[in-house]
Amino acid sequence: MTVEAILRSKGNAVFTIRPENSAGEAAALMSSRRVGVAVVCDVRGQVIGVVSERDIVAGISQFGKGIVDIPVRNLMSSPVVTCAPSDPAKKVLEVMSERRIRHLPVVERGELIGLVSIGDAVSYRLRQTQLEAAVLRDFAAVR
Repeated sequence: MTVEAILRSKGNAVFTIRPENSAGEAAALMSSRRVGVAVVCDVRGQVIGVVSERDIVAGISQFGKGIVDIPVRNLMSSPVVTCAPSDPAKKVLEVMSERRIRHLPVVERGELIGLVSIGDAVSYRLRQTQLEAAVLRDFAAVR
């Protein structure tokens, strides 16, 4: 059970923003797309950070109403913890739990190819566990 399998199941849509964009633009993007995070990429498309709802809330306490105009680079979490498509889902869950983060950009050969949330990973593992249980029940019923 790998990150690649999770992406196949959920899709690989990921929303990006540039570091010079404002927190207001990031909030509008996340709100319109109904997501909790945007990946911050430089002009070459390299992942340099992530900005989340949590980062914006922390920015409100630091900058007040002026947060709307603050560049994302001043709020984003960086350096970014990423994962690879070949990483096991269990490892990704462990990293997210240990680091207390909810999203991991999926990077392959330096290219952003998706985003996995803790909800995606838990949901996938739950479906796999339910499938395994059903197979074992069927096997036991045959015996």
